[in-house]
Amino acid sequence: MPDFADDTSSELERKAKALKFIALFESVTYLLLFYFWVVAPNDAMKAIIGFFHGLVWMAFVAMTVIIRPDVGWTWGYTALVVLTGPVGGVLVWWRLRTTPREQLVPHASPPADR
Repeated sequence: MPDFADDTSSELERKAKALKFIALFESVTYLLLFYFWVVAPNDAMKAIIGFFHGLVWMAFVAMTVIIRPDVGWTWGYTALVVLTGPVGGVLVWWRLRTTPREQLVPHASPPADR
């Protein structure tokens, strides 16, 4: 049964969709931080982008750890994507993008015999 009227997606599908967005957003903020730190050093922009990147990274880590058991990821894969900067965000985005919908939809158990 859907949680929301006229919505056929499962809770796990909605979590995966949000994580796909945050994963790419984490990669973008990391690259922006790198730009203002190394390519065109700017202390003010580094502080601002660094602050937002930290918030986004913490959300990315939390969301990845929360969804991990439901999609069957190992702790090793989770550590890999969390610790590899922008590459990890792209890995999560790609893996969720290529995950079959059937894996994200819970299977209803048959009614028990009486």
